[in-house]
Amino acid sequence: MVEESKENPPSQQKPSEVEKKPAPPASQARPATPAPVAQVPPRPSTPPPRPPAPVQAASPPQAKAAPRRTFLKILVAVGAVLSLIPFVPWQSFLSSSVEKGSGKTFLVNKVVVDDRPDINGPAHGKSVNVNDLTTFPVPDPDPARAGTPGNGHWVFTFPSSGDPSVDAFNPDTFVKWELIRLPAALGGNSKKATDFVAFSKVCVHLWCSPSFKPQTGHQQYECPCHGSIYEVPDGRAIAGPASLQAFPTNAIPMLSLQADSTGQLFVVYPNRDPRLQWPNDGVGSITANGDLGYGRDFASYENFIKPIGQTPVDPKGETEEISS
Repeated sequence: MVEESKENPPSQQKPSEVEKKPAPPASQARPATPAPVAQVPPRPSTPPPRPPAPVQAASPPQAKAAPRRTFLKILVAVGAVLSLIPFVPWQSFLSSSVEKGSGKTFLVNKVVVDDRPDINGPAHGKSVNVNDLTTFPVPDPDPARAGTPGNGHWVFTFPSSGDPSVDAFNPDTFVKWELIRLPAALGGNSKKATDFVAFSKVCVHLWCSPSFKPQTGHQQYECPCHGSIYEVPDGRAIAGPASLQAFPTNAIPMLSLQADSTGQLFVVYPNRDPRLQWPNDGVGSITANGDLGYGRDFASYENFIKPIGQTPVDPKGETEEISS
């Protein structure tokens, strides 16, 4: 067995012997083992249907689109209204806002405070006399008493409807005015018409309703809504958003006042001097008394309103009717 294994190993065969071996026929040749090939399934004649696209959930912004559009429409509408504020006409508010009743408006009109004890205290329903320091006292700066109704300031309606009950409960602030008796520190104590100022109850910022605060440290005309503060007696805004508005929208409108020989206080019809025709104060469309809800030239107090108060009332003004 050992000997057979050593006899003529293939590596030691002579070349001649190898050459003499006939090659096996092609049909009998062993093919080389091919590498495995991944079998591809036959291609179908029609492509398979595509899977349906996944359904997307409704987008949250689209759900809010309608409310957002509504908000934008409201915003545009409010902007349009506010854009008209500078064009509010003084005369149209005076003539259309008040319930006329049987009242008539004259060149000068007696000041009668609204018949509201809750607002005007003991002075309710009475005409104002500059000599009456009991019914119309100087403001009490003591905080304990400053909140008393009618403490140095009262509300009245101008122009009047001629009916005290209608005036008292008329909710239209565009015909409401706050009458303030000035303390000595602010120029009062003379028993003249100049002891009083009458400010509009409509703030020039966003039409809230300011009021006089008689307490020490205040003694100013203050708006409770947004903090606008007007100094007394000229009505110029000195704090809050109204003070940031451009001239002449930074001062509260006010009325001109006069007194007769008995001390009876009168309102002089806006922008009219009983001695003169006074068409304007040189500030374009702004009258000396201002435009309601819009503003006034605060210098008109010293230049026009206060000088009128130093002049006695013209009795003829009580009979000169103003047509609306």
